Amino acid sequence: MAATAARIAEVLAGLRASSARLRTAAGMERGHLPLGIAAIDEALGGGLPRGRLTELVGPRSSGRMSIALGALAAAQQQGELVAVVDVADAFDPRSAEAAGVTLARLLWVRPRSLVAGLQAADRVLDAGGFGLLVLYLCGAARQRVRGDVAWARLAQRTETARAAVLVTGEWAQVGSFAAATLESRRARVHWVGDGAGRLLEGSGGQVRVARSKVGLPGDEAPLQLAVATAIAIGW
Repeated sequence: MAATAARIAEVLAGLRASSARLRTAAGMERGHLPLGIAAIDEALGGGLPRGRLTELVGPRSSGRMSIALGALAAAQQQGELVAVVDVADAFDPRSAEAAGVTLARLLWVRPRSLVAGLQAADRVLDAGGFGLLVLYLCGAARQRVRGDVAWARLAQRTETARAAVLVTGEWAQVGSFAAATLESRRARVHWVGDGAGRLLEGSGGQVRVARSKVGLPGDEAPLQLAVATAIAIGW
């Protein structure tokens, strides 16, 4: 059931106040937030740039959600509050917790369309206090945004909020409004045993900097994929 406007405002106000206390305790605001993959963080000059959009694209089963969860966990370790705008309805709290995400400091918004997702991201950023927002579009019925107006608005809101925003999807949509574009690629699946009785042990992948305004493109890193209480708001 979708939350009421009053409930949404209450949740955002509480999280914003918590974030303000954390930032006061930290004493400073970092210019980058770690993605959690050392080689990529180095290539980006320290991680996901604050106040900018970063795009992560790749095919299904290439590790997009694993990368997003790693970024959320890494940001929380830096004392940041984080949010997920889950247009694809793909976020799994149990997998997130296993990846190191603290669910009590996560805002999970579940919009029903890409347009609603962009509106939700706008409102979350406008509320302030969030270090990282993941806009997860993978598998969202191949929805696209027409024109540049929506991305221009999101980029402007991101800059004002001084948040890092990771737009995750199957193909590049953000265009020139992205500070960097990361690509995830599938690799071989690892099996244990032979024949019909073999078991899936895990799979590997690769993530690389395809385009960047904040570092040198072309850097890549291996990605090991695993076999695999948040606040949920309907939007």
